[in-house]
Amino acid sequence: MSVDAIHDVSLEDHQKAFTEVAFLMDIFTATIDNIMGGATAPVGRMAGREMAKKLPLNLQNPSLAEAVAVMIPRMAAGFQFELASSASGQEIVFDRCVLRDVCTMRKGTLGGPLCQLFHAYLDGIINELICRPVKSEITSCGQQCRVTVQTQ
Repeated sequence: MSVDAIHDVSLEDHQKAFTEVAFLMDIFTATIDNIMGGATAPVGRMAGREMAKKLPLNLQNPSLAEAVAVMIPRMAAGFQFELASSASGQEIVFDRCVLRDVCTMRKGTLGGPLCQLFHAYLDGIINELICRPVKSEITSCGQQCRVTVQTQ
């Protein structure tokens, strides 16, 4: 692909690409869910840990807050989130989430298999960065989603 071809991408091209990627994410999630019998968390965690190993980072004994802070700019193209304290502990609050758009387009359930797989993936990334097990639980979904995060 030439440099000029990259600049000739239209809004319609982007919309078609998003539709195709949403379809593929939906199919991959359904396939993983069917193969694993609903136990997709280990697959997501393993993928997240492998992804984190490839990040060009050298964090010295980072906290959960530092690990999340590192991921915020890296995921900014599709997500806007922050770590917050709540009555139940630490939680990640998602204001913008491209997966919400995918669920809407594909008529998926917010908080369903795609969201659960993504949060297991994010758990795996954070797990690898802080060198401690991480488990998240989706506590609310909608225009803003909240996920309680626990570490050991």
